[in-house]
Amino acid sequence: MNSLPNGLIAQLAPLDQALLLRNAQLIRFKAGDVLAVPHLETPHIYFLTRGSVALFVGKKPKDIHTGLAVGLVGAEGALDLQLALNLGLSSLTFIAQSPGTAYAVDASLAQRLVRRKAALLLTFARYLWTEYESVANLAALSHTQDIRKRLAHWLLLSAQRCAPDALMLTRAHIAHMLGVRRASISMAARDMKMAGLIDYSRGHLQLKKPEALQRLACG
Repeated sequence: MNSLPNGLIAQLAPLDQALLLRNAQLIRFKAGDVLAVPHLETPHIYFLTRGSVALFVGKKPKDIHTGLAVGLVGAEGALDLQLALNLGLSSLTFIAQSPGTAYAVDASLAQRLVRRKAALLLTFARYLWTEYESVANLAALSHTQDIRKRLAHWLLLSAQRCAPDALMLTRAHIAHMLGVRRASISMAARDMKMAGLIDYSRGHLQLKKPEALQRLACG
């Protein structure tokens, strides 16, 4: 059984894994770190091995304070993977939601491997399509006024992406990611806590009834 912690890399043949990770660096990031800003050329693709990073759209270019998150990547995926397919620069800001680590892989090396290895192209293309659908879903949710539904969806996604680590989220951070007022998140979280769906204290957040949260998230 493959023990590599990144889901994308684990799907590759051992030789392809070795080639992709040749000269890769394992980097560490903290919650709140900005890993990339829109349209800024970067030489690396980040394959996460722990933690989670939000795909954030600012109201203005390179604005990390106002806007909303349209995706969340954990150890199942990668950031700036489109560079491996030579699809250009990202228009997103990458903001770490929870601390973690990632392999920083040379983008030009990944491009060369994709041109030679059909298996890499297929694996990366499938992931990018899945991520596209996830972004579209979150973008659609942003148009609803049901804060409880959006909060439930974000909590479930966050727990999934940061597993097996404990969920550490403040209401201020969630409000930032969802592009709403903190008071709205506080009211929705209080209702969920009173209903026994979640529990939280000092940034520690626990999902008590994931199945009920899933039903709420699905409307």
